[in-house]
Amino acid sequence: MEIAIVAALLGLIPATIARKKGRRFALWWVYGFLLFIVALPHALLLKPELEQIEVQPAAPGLEKCPFCAEMIKPDARVCRYCGRDLPA
Repeated sequence: MEIAIVAALLGLIPATIARKKGRRFALWWVYGFLLFIVALPHALLLKPELEQIEVQPAAPGLEKCPFCAEMIKPDARVCRYCGRDLPA
């Protein structure tokens, strides 16, 4: 019983790594639960799947600077990142 609990907890490690790289958490948890010794290096060597990674939405009330593309307040007159004057 203790071995199953430890295996379930260890399975979280490759599953979390794979999820951050755009893979399915539940599938990788099962893989890590059953074959942790293989799943951990496999998860570490995975390349990120760019289509699957969730895109962070822009913070509400911010817009992109037309010069450096950093997020700034819409009322800003000077970009705090690149220091350029913004069009009115």
